[in-house]
Amino acid sequence: MLLSISTSVALLSTLAPLALAHNHIDEIWANGVHYPGFSPNNPDLPYPSDTPGWYTTNLGGNPLYPVDANQNQIICAKGGSPANISAPLPAGTILRGKWWQGSGWPVSHHGPVIDYIAAYNADPTQLKFVKIAQRGWINNSTYDEGYWASDELIADDSSWNIKIPTGLKAGKYVVRTEIIALHLAHLGTGAYSTNGAEFYPQCINVQVSGTGTKTITGGVDARTFYRGDEPGLFFSNLHDTPNHADYVIPGPAVWSGATTRRSFTA
Repeated sequence: MLLSISTSVALLSTLAPLALAHNHIDEIWANGVHYPGFSPNNPDLPYPSDTPGWYTTNLGGNPLYPVDANQNQIICAKGGSPANISAPLPAGTILRGKWWQGSGWPVSHHGPVIDYIAAYNADPTQLKFVKIAQRGWINNSTYDEGYWASDELIADDSSWNIKIPTGLKAGKYVVRTEIIALHLAHLGTGAYSTNGAEFYPQCINVQVSGTGTKTITGGVDARTFYRGDEPGLFFSNLHDTPNHADYVIPGPAVWSGATTRRSFTA
């Protein structure tokens, strides 16, 4: 039997953002080695020296909206600046992040999960990302809204695996992983709307090793990924049906140099 959460979503949409159990990446594993993530919720504490997770000032793990899509905060979250260390891992292995803030990713926040990578630059506005994986609507089971990548993340201990492209040239990179929550997308009014789809970007430094020769080409500024009026963001029927086989994941195409099982929409 399908589980109805539409009524709960309607109630939650009237509450303050901090009441929605918003998340950040709280734990990181690089090729199985564990690192703490960065929590923005303790601003009086010094930034830790042992996390590859980027510093942010996004207290409460709050979302961004289409109005932020061409602003600096869309790159690596509000106040994003580079981590002090980079997590080492070979090309072709897994970077894993656990989304957490007192609890895991909220079940009401259905939507796609998208992964990007860029050659490292200390200035986030100079990062040129390519999309290496994406996952959107999966099937029409479980919920009135269907089963999405965000639900797959929840089922895996609120965690997400990101495959570093096989054959990627050794070097320092920034991985940008993002959940887009669609539960309020019906409130959007078009490009750069102050309401609508919610963006949750997080960035992690990695030091890739190996003998690969692939270099990133065709990367773009994250501030050009979205507008808010794309079909996958200006999305009004999430709560009407569990069938979203025609959902189009927003953003650029998956980079030709990425080979991953998650580079598809369903």
